[in-house]
Amino acid sequence: MDKQRFAAAEQLWESGEARAAIVQHLDLVRHAHNLDVRLQSALLLVERLNPTSHDTEILECCSIGMKVAAELGDAATRVYLLGMLAKNLAIQNGSFLIARRNLRMAPGWVGFSLARDEEEYNALSSLIEANNKEIDRLTLEALEDNMDAATRGHLLLSLANVSLQRYFDVKIDSVRFPIRLPPFVRELLRSWALDEWLLHTASDRRLMHHHVRECERKYSEAVAAFRAEKDEVNVAHAFYALANDLRSANRFSKARPYLQQSETIARRLNEPQLLRLIPVLKERIRRRNRNVPNYAAQEAQRDR
Repeated sequence: MDKQRFAAAEQLWESGEARAAIVQHLDLVRHAHNLDVRLQSALLLVERLNPTSHDTEILECCSIGMKVAAELGDAATRVYLLGMLAKNLAIQNGSFLIARRNLRMAPGWVGFSLARDEEEYNALSSLIEANNKEIDRLTLEALEDNMDAATRGHLLLSLANVSLQRYFDVKIDSVRFPIRLPPFVRELLRSWALDEWLLHTASDRRLMHHHVRECERKYSEAVAAFRAEKDEVNVAHAFYALANDLRSANRFSKARPYLQQSETIARRLNEPQLLRLIPVLKERIRRRNRNVPNYAAQEAQRDR
């Protein structure tokens, strides 16, 4: 019965009825008697759902999937989901930080305009702190596991993204004296990473640079792990992901050589997904993130 429901959920997804498919897969994750089906549905949702619009569902699937993988004795999948849980908690923190930043304050930032704003601010602060503690705990637990190189590679991809998210967290949360500038000037400053020098203190810049270096280091370790397994496809995807993350942080000169390495491997292996994505990323880097289509928003339409 569970396998039939799984097949029906996949048929819904393929026919474009993503919302209905998500509901059915979530029910399987929570209630299916067949553990393999529960785990497969959890993995599909973790991979397919947009983390900005389905964060609670992804976190639930990671948590349940980890428990089910442990019951099945599937250590590699458990570690993979552990890394994805850390990654998606970090992404969720970004949303919390933006919400906290946008709370209205009284003039001069002396006090909150409304009591409920202060309550929401404190609640968000508690959630952010709890998430950060859990991310650190998950990271330590994962890295202590005696895993094979392939599993370690996939784990490091998630942990690299955690470092990128923490770079953005510092950037969002540490603007002390925002300068009012025309939008085109702000965009120009961002495209050359000059906003970090104008809007942040030296200590905040050092912390941001540390997180970017950690992101790059973890991706490089993931590449080494995949190469130990002679897995050139995942090497190419890791280089692409690193280039994309560095592009997101406006480190364009750093991103280009990694993207070139990804393209070289993708062409040699005739990897269709990367060969489709690389030209888009090349254009974003060429334009330094300016005046480009919102591809992320277009991708999010799949879940609606």
